[in-house]
Order: sequence, then structure tokens, then C-alpha cells
Amino acid sequence: MVRKARTDKYTEEVEVRYVGYTVYDRHYEKLGEVDVLFLDENDQPEYLGVKMGFLGSRTTLIPFQMARVNDARQLIEVAADKETLKNGPTFDDDREITPEFENEVYSYYGLQRASTTQESPTYGSYYAEQSTQKTAGVADPTDVSYEDEVRVQRTEEELRVGTRERQAGSIRVRKRVRTDRERLEVPTRHEEIRVERVPVEGEATEAEIGEDEVVVPVTEEEVVVHKRPVVKEEVRIRKDVVEDTEVVEDDVRREEVEVEDETERRGGP
Repeated sequence: MVRKARTDKYTEEVEVRYVGYTVYDRHYEKLGEVDVLFLDENDQPEYLGVKMGFLGSRTTLIPFQMARVNDARQLIEVAADKETLKNGPTFDDDREITPEFENEVYSYYGLQRASTTQESPTYGSYYAEQSTQKTAGVADPTDVSYEDEVRVQRTEEELRVGTRERQAGSIRVRKRVRTDRERLEVPTRHEEIRVERVPVEGEATEAEIGEDEVVVPVTEEEVVVHKRPVVKEEVRIRKDVVEDTEVVEDDVRREEVEVEDETERRGGP
């Protein structure tokens, strides 16, 4: 709804842009749905009209500067809590949105209105015009029939559990050199000298008489130590996937709908 004549197609498209969007308060509690959008003289959103309450008979007027729109999810967040918005200024078909009423709205939410040189006109005439054009499924309270119905959506939270990988730890394998002393018995051989004197008979020549020296080598085995690396074993590390079952508990909220019938009929309660 705008302050000027509604002949511009762009203006009409902007007006219904957010209608049906779900409105939440600052704590993400559901308030209701956008029923109407008010535009200023520059075709910019100025107010949101939000249907609140069980039957939604009255519309709460919320300045658009308090709103943050999420077009992807078709929702609007308002920078106030539910209790404040629920008790905010409301209007219906019988009340015009006058400059005085707008001042009341801004004062209630503690906002400052931008100063204008001209007095803002009211929305009353146009709102009355729109109220005669009912959307399909919305009943006129003065024309109730047995085919009319009120639809109340009941929502509840569901737990959706998934899994994701995380590093639970790591395994480090190190090789260290340790020195041990080994003792081995190695058989060895060596030569020993044994002298035997055997008497010999016979004559010796002059040439055989004299000094002489005979060298007889004596040998033995010695132990030679040689070290070489030998593979004795190998350590194999494998990762096996083990499936476990974990129990997840959390609190979920659900709405309950209570219907109180306070009507009185003729001929009985």
C-alpha cells in the first residue's frame, strides 16, 4: 500500500513482494506472516503488516527499518522480541493509518522518523479499498458460512543426525638404535712347537759341522669380527574401519494446538 495513486505496475509488484513471508523475532521465534507491505512516496518499503495471534484478526504494524529480509528462505527477521511485537500497535479495517498513528508506532519501538517537509497522507482510503478485494480462502468476518475454515499450522522440531570425520589421534612409529653386547664362542686352531731329540748314528763330514739356523714358522687362527645388517622383522600398520552405534539425545520443541469453543447456540450449550 502506498501513499500515492496505485497505477504503476512496478509499484504493484513491489507491494506484494513479501506477502506470505514468515516473520521471526530477534530470537528466531515465529511471529506470523506478512499480510501487507506499505510503501512510501518513493515506492520504498516503509511498514510491514504482520498477522499475529490465533485467528489473525488484527495486523501489527512494524517499521521496515527493523526488518532484515532473507529472500532465499522467504523469511523476515525483526530486531525486537516476540513479546514487544505482540503488544505493538495494531490496526484493522476500521482504523486508518494516520500520521499520528505512525508517530505512535515509531515512539513505541523507540525509533526516530525522518523529517519531511510535507505532511504524510493516510493509508486509510486505500486500505479500505483493498479490504474489499479478499484473497481466496480468507473469509470476511461479517459473512461466515459453514464452508469457511481457519487453518492453523502446527510445527515441531525434528532431530536430523549425520556423521562427519574428525581426527581422533595419530600413531607414530619410530626406530631407535640400541646397543647390546653379544658373546659368541668361536673355535680356533693354532700350531704348537714340539721338540724331539732322536739319537742318530753315523759319521758327519767337515761340511756338516758348523753353526746353522733353521726358522720354522708357527701359525694360529685369529678371530675376525665382521658386522652386517640383517632384516629380522617388519612392522605392518593397517587401519580398519569399526562400526559403532552412539545414542544422541537433544531437546526438541513442538507446538500443541488447543481449541476452546466459546460459542453459544440456540437450543443448547
